[in-house]
Amino acid sequence: MAQLIPSHEGRMNMKAVKAIYDGHDVKLMEPVQLREKTDVLVVFPDISEKIPPRDARRLLRGSGKGEGLVKKLLHSRAEDVTLGGK
Repeated sequence: MAQLIPSHEGRMNMKAVKAIYDGHDVKLMEPVQLREKTDVLVVFPDISEKIPPRDARRLLRGSGKGEGLVKKLLHSRAEDVTLGGK
């Protein structure tokens, strides 16, 4: 379903809709109710800096130091066991 993006500073409301770009055309995946022909703004995700999983793990290693994440994980798992979870 189209998502309505609220206006700011008196600007026009915008709708966000999922679509597929096949290299030539943008094809909407959801219907959009428009009264007339209109200009659209197409935004593409920035995939130019995609990081391989191996590098991402290396960059994240140690990023949670001092937050007690292992202790929180073990505590959560102990709660799951007492509640009958896996």
